[in-house]
Amino acid sequence: MIKAFVDTEIWVLAKKKPVREKFKSSKDYRRALKIHKSCREFFEKEFDNLRIYMTLHQIAEVFHVLAFRGHRVPLNEAFAIADGLMKDDSIIKVPVLAEHVVESLMASIETGIHIWDFLCFVPLKNYVEVIYSLDRHFLEIGKKYDVKVVNPAQEWLDL
Repeated sequence: MIKAFVDTEIWVLAKKKPVREKFKSSKDYRRALKIHKSCREFFEKEFDNLRIYMTLHQIAEVFHVLAFRGHRVPLNEAFAIADGLMKDDSIIKVPVLAEHVVESLMASIETGIHIWDFLCFVPLKNYVEVIYSLDRHFLEIGKKYDVKVVNPAQEWLDL
């Protein structure tokens, strides 16, 4: 089993199918659809081979992004997904401690990367061997903490 952190965007993009009307061009829509499909396939093919670690902060972040950002999922559905993550015994949940917040703040200042990615990762840094993300910021985070970064969609998003 691979000990892994799966970034919030992968969870969300796998769930939210792009809506054509939300895109300025068909090219942008096709790209979004391809990324959505790649994220879904990632979970279908890889989930059983992963030992996933998540911070409690990230579960709240998944709920927020599903329910309040972009094409919104109904609140009760977003809650059911977050609750399912909480109850899934195959996913190891890690609390965010005060020391993690301080380290995340310092890393954010040092790198210029917003704190939210660090709050998702720093509590897991001693447990995971790979980061799955589409966010370019995680290339730098992976380098900083000597953790391999894999992009299952093979397309980077600027988040």
